[in-house]
Amino acid sequence: MFKKTLLGAAIALVATGVTAKEVGINSDFNVDVYGVAAISVVNYNTTDNRDASSGYVVENESRIGFRAHKEMFENVLITMQIESGYVDSTDWGHGGVSGGVLGFRDTFVGASGDWGNVRVGRVLTPLYEIVDWPFSNPGLGSVFDWGGINSHYDRQSNQVRYDSPKFGGFSFAASVGRDDNANGGGAATRDSNFVGASAKYSFEKITFMGGVESGTRITAATAESCAFDPDAPATPDCTAAVAGFEDDTFAYIVGFEASLPAGFGLAAAYKGEELDNGSRQYTQDSFSVVGQYWNGPIGLKIGYSANLEADLSGTTTSASAMNLNQTEASDTISAQLMASHNGFVPYLRVAARTSTDKDSGVEDTDIVTRIGLEYGF
Repeated sequence: MFKKTLLGAAIALVATGVTAKEVGINSDFNVDVYGVAAISVVNYNTTDNRDASSGYVVENESRIGFRAHKEMFENVLITMQIESGYVDSTDWGHGGVSGGVLGFRDTFVGASGDWGNVRVGRVLTPLYEIVDWPFSNPGLGSVFDWGGINSHYDRQSNQVRYDSPKFGGFSFAASVGRDDNANGGGAATRDSNFVGASAKYSFEKITFMGGVESGTRITAATAESCAFDPDAPATPDCTAAVAGFEDDTFAYIVGFEASLPAGFGLAAAYKGEELDNGSRQYTQDSFSVVGQYWNGPIGLKIGYSANLEADLSGTTTSASAMNLNQTEASDTISAQLMASHNGFVPYLRVAARTSTDKDSGVEDTDIVTRIGLEYGF
């Protein structure tokens, strides 16, 4: 029946003279293809023996996107975008889906005009857009982005976001959405939601920015997991079950970015985050400072970011049992030497990451070295 229906529809289209169009050739939709080619070689220490190098890995952060747009009404431009994730085998918290699939990054249908821009689908939250840039670059993301208790969202699928036009030097953004990562598979979870907003004000060569976000995050329970040793089947190595949680989340960020004379630039931000489920409450503050200098095509960027030790109120349940990333103080200092030539950006980055293991309480420092090449098209 299904095949007959499709066949009937195809015959009807041919009979009326309606045929498929080749996008970008005889279609009146404007179609853009864009992307970033990014490859790097990374050397870092292992977590089990941090004094011994684990060797190098090749990270492929290349991605591609497609954007089609056409005016539907006067002053209403409809845009459809689909963008792939990095070309690698990493599961970036998306229910076991590899990062390289189409639709992993910003993928939405939107409408825009001189009244602003509305996007429905998978986009960055307003607060995370500020966290991500410029304050997590170069190489500060392990602290300022996904490190710490991490009570903010990042790129979410079940979201409606509005970005205002510029009113002089002022603009703002607001969004509402559902948590699509709570139980894996990218599906939204009942009663799991968030709302957020950001604002920016620019004058002369400085931009002030801030964002706030609040939500409810539901984490599914995990069952006991056991690995059996063939030589000792009676004594399996088991990981205890972890109960699920329903956390109220809150995060804010304030910061600025300034272009200084003689090729210098400076950016700094302060961020506060909170997780609260009624029986225990974690709060943690973070900051990030990034300076840069450009002399023609050669640039140097130095950044320092730190998560302060989290404050716990209520029960003394361990951070490990509560499934938190990092409640102890941690910091990263990073330096990046780069060049811009013909659209190509080769770079060398060296970072020192100091953290405390949440289970053992041991503090140590990883040295991460990365050399890479990027260009956009």
